[in-house]
Amino acid sequence: MKTQKRNLVISTTLHRAGYAAGIALAVGIGIELLVYLLGFIMNSNLESFLVSLQAIPSTLSSILAFVLVFYFLITPYSDFKWAIQNSISRKTLWQGRLIAMALLTLLVWFVSQLTGLLHHPFMFDAAWHSLLSYCCIVLTMTAIGNGFALLNRRWKWIVGIGGPIICFVLLLMAGYSLAGFIPALSASRLLQVLVSSSITWWVILALYLVIIYALAKLFNDKMQLRRD
Repeated sequence: MKTQKRNLVISTTLHRAGYAAGIALAVGIGIELLVYLLGFIMNSNLESFLVSLQAIPSTLSSILAFVLVFYFLITPYSDFKWAIQNSISRKTLWQGRLIAMALLTLLVWFVSQLTGLLHHPFMFDAAWHSLLSYCCIVLTMTAIGNGFALLNRRWKWIVGIGGPIICFVLLLMAGYSLAGFIPALSASRLLQVLVSSSITWWVILALYLVIIYALAKLFNDKMQLRRD
């Protein structure tokens, strides 16, 4: 029964994300084609029109990435309400959405790599870094979306507007406070070794992913039905 419900979450998430992607692609590529057609009608330059059409695969990849990122930012609470109505636990919902997120991320990444072959040859390092970027961004948006799902409408506005402003101010303050220490830090042989080592950045990335995953899971487990 638990496996069936988890598969239901996965299939429903994939269906909803696919539906959203279909609408976004129809609108985005439709507008792009309309612009190209209008340009062709005004200029009657067939060669320029055909060259313009080569940009459509890149547009497709960009739209899919956009839908992937914002789907998991926007839908946590609506998916939670649907899960509660279908007697699906938070744990099962989390597992299903996580698997669906991984599948969708791999799919969008694969399409991006496929369309990229039209412009440059396949490079393993670039593809690997691109996949890591997709995973970091989507998991971050999932954590943010799950966090926002805990807030009512008023607090969403407060946190959504005030949060970025506070973070920006704190970053500025941290930057100014560290400015006087930069020469001393630059002279530190230990710091130079740490910064120049790829291991340091992999450790930072791993810690970041663990923290973001834990926050996303925590927020998922704390969701409650509310009246906005």
